[in-house]
Amino acid sequence: MSAWLPLILPALLAVGIIAVLGLPTAFALRLRGFALAIVAVPAAFAVLAIAPIISGAIGIPWSFLSPVAVAAALALVLFSVRKWVGHPRAFREFGRLLPAQRFWLPLGAAAIGGAATATTLMLSLKSADAISQTYDAIFHLNAVRLILDSGNASPFAMDLASPGNPAFYPTLWHGFVALVAQLSGASIPVATNAVLFTVCAVIWPIGVVALGQAIAGPATRVAIVSGVVAAAFPNFPLSLAGFGVLYPNLLSLALLPFVLVPALQLLDLGWARRALPLSSGGRWLLGIGALGAAVLAHPNAIHVLCLWLAVPVLTAAMRALRGGRIANDSGLLVLPSRSRALRGVFAAAGLGAFGAIVIAAWHIGRTSTNPWEGGHPTPFGAILDAVGTTPRIEGHNWPIAVLVILGAALVALRKRQRWLLGVSLVLITFYVIADGFPTSEWRTFFLSPWYNDPWRLAALVPLGALPLAVFGASTVAAVAGPAIRRASRMFPGRNARARRLSLGAIAALFLLAATQGAGAFAGVNYVSSKYEFDRWSPLLSPDERALIERLPEHVPADSVVADNPWNGGALVYALTGQEVLVPHTGGNYDPRITDITSGIDRGTPEACAAAAALEVEYVLDFGREFVFPETPRAEPYFGISGVEDSATLTEVDREGGAVLYRITGCRAD
Repeated sequence: MSAWLPLILPALLAVGIIAVLGLPTAFALRLRGFALAIVAVPAAFAVLAIAPIISGAIGIPWSFLSPVAVAAALALVLFSVRKWVGHPRAFREFGRLLPAQRFWLPLGAAAIGGAATATTLMLSLKSADAISQTYDAIFHLNAVRLILDSGNASPFAMDLASPGNPAFYPTLWHGFVALVAQLSGASIPVATNAVLFTVCAVIWPIGVVALGQAIAGPATRVAIVSGVVAAAFPNFPLSLAGFGVLYPNLLSLALLPFVLVPALQLLDLGWARRALPLSSGGRWLLGIGALGAAVLAHPNAIHVLCLWLAVPVLTAAMRALRGGRIANDSGLLVLPSRSRALRGVFAAAGLGAFGAIVIAAWHIGRTSTNPWEGGHPTPFGAILDAVGTTPRIEGHNWPIAVLVILGAALVALRKRQRWLLGVSLVLITFYVIADGFPTSEWRTFFLSPWYNDPWRLAALVPLGALPLAVFGASTVAAVAGPAIRRASRMFPGRNARARRLSLGAIAALFLLAATQGAGAFAGVNYVSSKYEFDRWSPLLSPDERALIERLPEHVPADSVVADNPWNGGALVYALTGQEVLVPHTGGNYDPRITDITSGIDRGTPEACAAAAALEVEYVLDFGREFVFPETPRAEPYFGISGVEDSATLTEVDREGGAVLYRITGCRAD
């Protein structure tokens, strides 16, 4: 456990940042109970998304003061208009919060799933400062260092891959990590893992409990099983904590439940309006704010929402055309104030607008051709993996699969809930296209926003299966309720309520254990494989990291180090702040760099001239074990990778096969 002590303060600060930035908005709207958390979380991330843009535009260095100022300004604005966007007046005057709508019970339910997820992450990462041994880890860790050095966290200022030519890149994750590092003094790897734990074990479970209640009702059993189910699917959030590693995408998907809850309220589906009492203006405010935060975390959120909301939007439109009662701001069914004809016009317009958004999203969000292919020769294997709730991950989690199937059967019997089957089928269909069909133009047409990548589509399957699992698990809990009450009478004592709570807690823990088994084991195995830290690590070995940590003892702060990013050398920048020639594997860099990295070991005139011009004095040699084995894209770096004998380079420090050289053999002329 001592290996995790350095994570405690940064993780607490990460949660504290969210509370400090988000709660003023919730208090300004005069919200109560669990609604405080449901609104505070996306409000905090909306502030963290907007503040860097404002700070970057006016030249204020990125620090905690910037988002605090934005949060305060936002709270003042909302306080002045709380009459229209705050808690519904009727609910404030006459309504009472159910136990599942109060603050601590649903938060405690989320803590159950959060604790399980945190445990699996600890088993997977093994230490607080673990670094993902994956391709994208290079960019994400170095991007945080760039923000700390430049003081600019704006998404319009990120030029890590193209120095001097910034292009829009979502930096919400990186700006958040930079704040945690600033306030805690933690290293970038520790701050990154603190935010990873916060997103996976705090943000995601809270969102799942909110979504579960919006779909299945504000009941105590629904809140508890939603918290348990939040940790039951290894494909999210665990898989994205290992694959890639896709930190911004992970944050974006974790924020989606906070978008879906107000979306379901606006569409008047499920129990959304009864579970979270909000005024009409409050729904729009929460929806727009959460959507903005999710999109600025990663724009792919738009495409995921298009898939998830396709069937609900169609269902709401059909209901509007048929007429009937709707839920008011407090969730009570009332006759609509608009005529059936006018509702039909709005429904048709809404369908048209949604269709236009989908077309625009797929046109604008198309990515370059990517060679990702499926892992199954036929669609049947992909379907089986999806039903087994562990797509792309070894094994199947049948206990949670049984709950999903039970929930699907129950939903199929309820006419007003059948749209949930459509949500799950859409997401599974896209995964099956990704993992069960060979590369083709039609496959790329559907999957281009996800780079044709089955892993990214596999992470979406839980978003559709999760509501069905909540229905299945809550039904099991409802059936078990009388048995728990009868069992409580078997124990002596006067406090029957305490006995029931104790037995209920035991039942929740049993459900947690049943759903964790195979899924947690598969998730830990997969994520662990991406964080293995030994001599065979694809990105950074113990010898290489030890040498990097000693680098400041030998290299002056104003010197530039020639590195090969494909073998982990670029992480010198994230771990020490020392400038490197190439901070990422792909980008638009000075062409003279290739002269150095391909010929400095031989002391070619071009290499020596380029080294002098770019003020490169040191070379880091981590050999020819690359994050992508034998990739041809690493060949331009062979002059500084696996150097055996060079009259140009003089050894300064060594740790195993990792060597730091100084350029000493170039002639002055």
